[in-house]
Amino acid sequence: MRRLAAAAAAALVLLLTACAGLPTTGAVHPGRSPVDVEADPDIRFIPDSPQPDASPEDIVSGFIRAGSGSQDGWATARQFLTESFAPEWNPLASVTIDRLTDRSAPSAPVDGVSTVEVTATGIVDAEGSYQPQNGGAATLTFALAEEDGQWRIADAPDGIVLFEEQFRSVFRSASLAYFDPTWQYLVPDVRWFPRTNSATYIARALVDGAPSPWLAGSVATAFPEDVGAATRAVTVSDGVAQVDLDASALSLGQTTLDRMQAQLESSLRSPDITAVQMTANGSPLQARPAPTVSTRVAAQSLVELADGRFGFLDGDSVEAVAGLSPAVESVDAVSVQTTADLELAAIRTASGDVVRAAADGTTALLDQRQGLLPPTIDPLGLVWAVPAADPAAVRAYAPAGGTVEVADAWPGATAISAMQVSRDGARIAAAVTVRGRTELWVAGIRRTSDGAEIALGEPIPVAVLSADGAGLAWLDDVTLGVLVRAGGDVSLREQPVGGPGTDLTIPAGVAAVAGGNSSARLLTGGGILYVRQGPTWQQLASEVRVLAVQQGMP
Repeated sequence: MRRLAAAAAAALVLLLTACAGLPTTGAVHPGRSPVDVEADPDIRFIPDSPQPDASPEDIVSGFIRAGSGSQDGWATARQFLTESFAPEWNPLASVTIDRLTDRSAPSAPVDGVSTVEVTATGIVDAEGSYQPQNGGAATLTFALAEEDGQWRIADAPDGIVLFEEQFRSVFRSASLAYFDPTWQYLVPDVRWFPRTNSATYIARALVDGAPSPWLAGSVATAFPEDVGAATRAVTVSDGVAQVDLDASALSLGQTTLDRMQAQLESSLRSPDITAVQMTANGSPLQARPAPTVSTRVAAQSLVELADGRFGFLDGDSVEAVAGLSPAVESVDAVSVQTTADLELAAIRTASGDVVRAAADGTTALLDQRQGLLPPTIDPLGLVWAVPAADPAAVRAYAPAGGTVEVADAWPGATAISAMQVSRDGARIAAAVTVRGRTELWVAGIRRTSDGAEIALGEPIPVAVLSADGAGLAWLDDVTLGVLVRAGGDVSLREQPVGGPGTDLTIPAGVAAVAGGNSSARLLTGGGILYVRQGPTWQQLASEVRVLAVQQGMP
């Protein structure tokens, strides 16, 4: 990735000063930790150094445990290595996340080689990107040698191994902020960095790096290629993070600086950082964050009641949406998704057709192919539709008329059970069948400047689902909610794009899901609407026929 790749290993080692092994401080909290919320930063791990006359197996075990201690560039872990190998080992080449209960003990050395079996549930690569794994076994090989009468590791795989419960305490997630191609929305690119000096990692990845490959062509950055970070570290004082750029930043225009400021402030947002000051070789740069469009949705649920009224839920009644409500009510809708400005809605009717409704009260029949999924709508007003049996046959219908055949849609998938465009319009998610199993995929959306051509980037899998996907929604900019149906049972998987997910128990009979603001709204087949209140689901209404999806709010 641009200049970042060349300097990454050296910079990462120099910047690591945190501790990590058995927790010594910090509270224990039950429940889910969202991908963009830090765990207790006071937790520290202190791994043990090699013990005198330790066996080869103990040296290997101790080295793996020391992967949780990042202080001084994993100085403790390097004590388990021979003098010549220690400086060569790169701890951040990758992070393997495994199940501790499935990890084998080191084998007795054979010809000086010991092995350990791990069951990986996820891998973080050198750029901080998380990739889910299907739990297959992997073998790690360690070559041992005697040095000054003590066993040490003379060769080992680069990277560290952390068990699932330990990973979030040693690493934190950060949403690197990029713009959509229209420079209106901020699009998150989730990465994982060591907790200590995380601000430095985040800023350098944004300034000197590039978006994840799957987002290439779908997002933009204000940071020019020839502007880099002037210093290695980001300093934080009284909540203000100072990001020092090289002298070339002094020649940038105000619009570019303001967009850079917006990206940095969003990317570095944390309880410890309340503001960002950009400098160029120490000289302050005057910038205000460029305005962006919020992707929050209305607090009220948008529904159609059993009596046919459509609008925002207000107690036992609904508040109609001017113009749009009559149009939605005029068709027999089973799914509805609206644009943020409430000017357009994408509808699937009871007969299986895809229809567009407009705030002028009109409707238009768009698609009558067999087996169409509930359609989704993007910020430009295009309605996206696809048949369940033909994942590659994605079409987008423009508000002014015209149909775009979306290129490169879901290659290799044999079926699709749900599809949703993100609220920023730069990404699209789908539950697909591939190689006989159901996976949750996300791809970037690439458009020509005139919108005449649309293609999907190479999709990435974000989760392997335990059963069929029965519904899908963006719960916020980072997290997907997918209904998983196994027989008669339905659960909700909250799945960040770029992190480990969580399976939640939900009320019986749930048939539809819609996103709120970082939480899900659920509708049962019997018309009961639930919202999440802390750890429980609270009934909000009954006699609801359709739970609409909002793509933002005016």
